[in-house]
Amino acid sequence: MKNRVIISATQLLLGVLVYLIPTSLFAVCKGEMKMACYYTKQAEIGLAIIVILLSIASLIFADKKIRAGISISLSSVAIIILLYPLKLIGLCKMDTMPCRIGTLPARIVVSFLLFAVSAANAVYLLKKKGEGNE
Repeated sequence: MKNRVIISATQLLLGVLVYLIPTSLFAVCKGEMKMACYYTKQAEIGLAIIVILLSIASLIFADKKIRAGISISLSSVAIIILLYPLKLIGLCKMDTMPCRIGTLPARIVVSFLLFAVSAANAVYLLKKKGEGNE
């Protein structure tokens, strides 16, 4: 039970950070012209909602295999969160733009933490002896 609450709360917090980073903490440009960072922000808001919903599901379900599957899913989402600004959609081209100075480093840290927590939890749950709930 303790593992479930701590890990789920951590994943939930990281999901909220995924949402808050491009929208308010390190907001991307708000100009009328929509640049790549705007579309990356929109995509990451959708991913943040997925992270939040999966974190809540992880808290609700007690079965270790289900929670391990959710953690594997969250690890994959963390990789996609990182790939959106780096390879898939991108950011503004100028290195002095707010999306490059503040948003990108924060995204890297949060996506790495989400990946590390989720992957470690999946390994822990799959290697843990015995069937049943925790």
